[in-house]
Amino acid sequence: MSTETQLPRLKFHLVNAFAPTPHSGNQAAVVLFPKDDPRVLDEAYMQSLAADFNYADSAFVVPVNAGVHPPEYNIRWFTPTTEVPLCGHATLATSFILLNYVHPGEPSVLFHTRMRGDVLARLEEAGQGGRVAVNLHIAPTATGSPESSQLGGIIAEACGFSASDIEQVATYDLGGPSALTHVAEHVALGDLQVTPSRLLPRLAADVVVTQLLPPTADTPPDTVRAACRVFGPGLGTDEDPVTGSSWAMLTGYYLNGPGSEFTKRFLPAGSDLSRVTLDARQLSARGGSMTCTLSRDGQAQLVGQAWRTGHGFLETF
Repeated sequence: MSTETQLPRLKFHLVNAFAPTPHSGNQAAVVLFPKDDPRVLDEAYMQSLAADFNYADSAFVVPVNAGVHPPEYNIRWFTPTTEVPLCGHATLATSFILLNYVHPGEPSVLFHTRMRGDVLARLEEAGQGGRVAVNLHIAPTATGSPESSQLGGIIAEACGFSASDIEQVATYDLGGPSALTHVAEHVALGDLQVTPSRLLPRLAADVVVTQLLPPTADTPPDTVRAACRVFGPGLGTDEDPVTGSSWAMLTGYYLNGPGSEFTKRFLPAGSDLSRVTLDARQLSARGGSMTCTLSRDGQAQLVGQAWRTGHGFLETF
């Protein structure tokens, strides 16, 4: 009997995460390995599966101690072309699956990552379309780089807006040197015709274009409306539908980082930004939403809905 036939079939789930409706948000595949399965060490195998699924990201999880409270799992994330240090939507998708289908009744799950420490997720509402809260590491942002003007120019040209619309350029690291551009509120961010290939080769990791928007009649107190689009042609994804890791970065940027000066424009004088909620919308073709706040330990807490769209077994190893 071959090694292949001795190994069990692997269970997988397909999930739309940060999805206000069943067919919106970002798609993720979640692959569940049994404990001590040798395939969990096979990076080429996981990369091949991620390419087969061809979603923005696929999550691969293996139990470390599933019998404790909360259950503990190791997690890794792969795009169709590379491993990434953190993926928010695939983490929310995995949390949704584990807490609804593998550990029903458990309120939370703890993930151990290779590059971003531990991630705690909590189920706020069970079932299809239920809400999950995920605490994610915040990638620090910096402004004032000598190359900021050049980066802003590249992003403006690729995205089709004027360099005069840029209010700030910041850099950070997420799978490589990355950049965000905060643009004025009059820019119709969702309507921009973007050519992601023009970001290369200079911007080979994540590129975020973001803005804050005036409140509507329905905006709650201590809430600021935020929008963004995220591009990653160097990571195998021209435009990401919804990006939890980028929203974690933006939570820090807008609530205790360089972008806080823009947040204060939409709040009463003296507001405590640590108590502010971002009403976050990603203006991709699929669209997605979440709320973002700072947790007590300085992480970003992202809350969004998820829907399982399918599940099954992998037949080839």
